[in-house]
Amino acid sequence: MKRAPAAGLDLGVYAKAVPLLLRNPSIVVIPLLMAVISVLVGLVTTPYGGGAIGGATAGLASFLVILLELFGLGAACLIADDAWRTGRASFEKGWSEARRRGGEILYAALGVTLIFVVAQYAGTLIGPLALLLVAAAAVFLIWAIPAAAVGGIPGAAAIQASIDRARANPLAAALAAVVAVALVIFGAPYAALEISILLFPLIGGSLIVGALISAVLQAIALGYVALVITKTYTDAAFARRW
Repeated sequence: MKRAPAAGLDLGVYAKAVPLLLRNPSIVVIPLLMAVISVLVGLVTTPYGGGAIGGATAGLASFLVILLELFGLGAACLIADDAWRTGRASFEKGWSEARRRGGEILYAALGVTLIFVVAQYAGTLIGPLALLLVAAAAVFLIWAIPAAAVGGIPGAAAIQASIDRARANPLAAALAAVVAVALVIFGAPYAALEISILLFPLIGGSLIVGALISAVLQAIALGYVALVITKTYTDAAFARRW
């Protein structure tokens, strides 16, 4: 088997992604749409409450939300790829490509989600090592979505492609995973909470407004992450083609 090329660690990507996102807000559009749909899914499933049915409904809703967010990330990667190439991304072109590659993106997203579910479940059996297991999954799967979206790799093979690239470029994959987790899992929710507290005199305790604030910040975080993982993936896969 041909070894995946090593591209090295380019820290400049993380700085360049900020102005590129500001010039191309269209990168955020599809993740924002998916985030709003996720909010609606949460509002619809919340009334089921506790118990076995409530737990199953909540689990299914969470699974669906993850798939929606990963699809939004994949679509954002397509627009981000155009932004890195030309400096100005076309939303129409990106949306068209997202629809064409949608099946492969969802297939890869399903695989990523299932692996994380298994890793979390296995983590409950091994105790303190659970965090390491989930962290390893994040590093090795960080490029699965861009592989399916911009790499032209079938969804079923995108996970293996990501693992191969991560093994060849461990530092680049680890840094991209740390940034993605820090922004999406911790940064965006924390910022949404702080803004909701700041705006409490205006919005009161409105769950819908709070959820929408969270959706906007989540979409912005995903847009930035899409730029980062797209560029680092293409550098790793195609040896800095740009």
